[in-house]
Amino acid sequence: MHDPDRHQIARRIHDLLMHEMGEDVDINLMLGPPEYARAVLSLCRACGSAELGRLAEQFLMTQTPLPALRAAATINSSLSTRR
Repeated sequence: MHDPDRHQIARRIHDLLMHEMGEDVDINLMLGPPEYARAVLSLCRACGSAELGRLAEQFLMTQTPLPALRAAATINSSLSTRR
């Protein structure tokens, strides 16, 4: 069974991407293979929506154990703020 918080965030991401970009993402796949979730979260960050960016970060925070993607995102964020 999936974590209800992750499912709720995935549902909100799905709804916003459909509304703002016409992109239909598969919620069950977001909760499954990490490769699909990484692609969707990358789209959330790239689309320019502050809410989708925030939801992408929340989705990452609900994953256990700490995925390498989250560690890499933290490193990239700290590098970009030093410029």
